[in-house]
Amino acid sequence: MDPNAHLRNELLRDAAVQCQRIGQVPAAVLVSGDVAFAGDKAEYDYALRWLEDLCTRCGTALPAVFVIPGNHDVVRNIASRHLVQTIHRDIKATDQLFLEGALRSALTDVDSGTLLYEALGPYNDFAGQFFCDLKPPERTIAKRDLLLNDGSILRMSGFNSAFLSSALDRPGDLFVDPACFQLTREDNVQHLVMCHHPFSWLRQGNALEDYLNDIACLQLFGHEHTNRIHVGRDNIRVAASAAHPDRTENGWEPGYNLIQLNVDGVGDQRKLDVEIHVRVWQSRPGEFRAKTDRQRESFRQSIELPSWIAPEPDVPPSHQTSGGHAIEGDAQGVSDPARTDPMESLREISIRFFKLTLSQKSAIAGKLNLLEEEDANQPDFERFRRVFMRAKERGLIEQLDDEVKKAGRGR
Repeated sequence: MDPNAHLRNELLRDAAVQCQRIGQVPAAVLVSGDVAFAGDKAEYDYALRWLEDLCTRCGTALPAVFVIPGNHDVVRNIASRHLVQTIHRDIKATDQLFLEGALRSALTDVDSGTLLYEALGPYNDFAGQFFCDLKPPERTIAKRDLLLNDGSILRMSGFNSAFLSSALDRPGDLFVDPACFQLTREDNVQHLVMCHHPFSWLRQGNALEDYLNDIACLQLFGHEHTNRIHVGRDNIRVAASAAHPDRTENGWEPGYNLIQLNVDGVGDQRKLDVEIHVRVWQSRPGEFRAKTDRQRESFRQSIELPSWIAPEPDVPPSHQTSGGHAIEGDAQGVSDPARTDPMESLREISIRFFKLTLSQKSAIAGKLNLLEEEDANQPDFERFRRVFMRAKERGLIEQLDDEVKKAGRGR
């Protein structure tokens, strides 16, 4: 009874072929929301298996997934409750001059923040294994850093435009946390922003568009299911197709995108070369094909970057002569903590950890004394996130990894 099974399988096959053709392994697999249809746990279980298959076929692994929520990740019967809708109405009725204050107040208040995010509970249980789970007020933006080829950073920020979503959604009536306006510019950092709802669906849409055009070279959106690429002077905006949109939609166009990034030049001659391969489904014969840009099979832009020169890597003392010159090996494996993602080493363990049963996870956390009394009233995704953070702070990552492996073998 699944009319899209064939389509999803063809997407898997096409993605594998395209990665081989490009000759690169994806550093990240970006999912711009609507992982589920009704926010049901079984839907996330299926999505996890499908994403794992996608990652394997493309030569990467499941920890590469970076995800944000969409309106279909909201559990509607929770979002429709009277108390939740009262908060929604209060915020939506707020004058634009006072909107930022109203949003901040709602997100920083423990009770209202919990109510606003409760409908994303199953999504957070899914996203937690990738450390993309969201909880106000401190964690309303999913974040991850990737290293570009010249050693600079691609900083990915995933906005949550679904925390005020319900069956009553209308264009211009949704919101993002005002913290989304606080990304900062750095010479060695380029920003990629993901948001499920495009600007037209957001009350702050015009202001957010102006702000992101100044700060984010890559802007990725979902929701409307019609693929569009807007090439600006300093940025590229991608409206992604859905993997399998409703077949009754006008302009039904399943699809996905592959994005290649490369920094060319050094110092004040640096440019970010962006190439986007848009793959869309055609019928008769059925296959994914390239959407063309004036007969080119990809969309390209070269964006000027600030002047920056990568610092010389530190060389381990054992690799130095008395004169300080390296005589063996190289220093490319020496990481600079300021330029790497602090969660990178934990994701592989986290993926395996979240495949265990609740009792197994709790037993491991208890054995390593990683649970505190303050965790008792927290949802599972938050409680186990704290387990990983404490393991990292206390130098217990190896022990945690060993326990997860033992439990996995025993299943």
